[in-house]
Amino acid sequence: MVIGGLAAFWIADIIHPGFNPIGVMILMLIPILIVELLYPQPELEQLIEQAHYEAVQQQIAAEPEPVEEELEAEAPSS
Repeated sequence: MVIGGLAAFWIADIIHPGFNPIGVMILMLIPILIVELLYPQPELEQLIEQAHYEAVQQQIAAEPEPVEEELEAEAPSS
């Protein structure tokens, strides 16, 4: 990452100054990746799954129960 950011600055000097923001963005990703590696959040996936399950359960509870009507079949007359 550091080499990529420095390479973007080097290319900006040679080719076009538009590579400077690219180098800045690449270098600003480094602290984010370090924090992500030091403080992983495996429980985040479990929280999302639990929230989805609870939302489905609330939706099921909110639906009215179907009314079961017994339909009587007419017997054919002979």
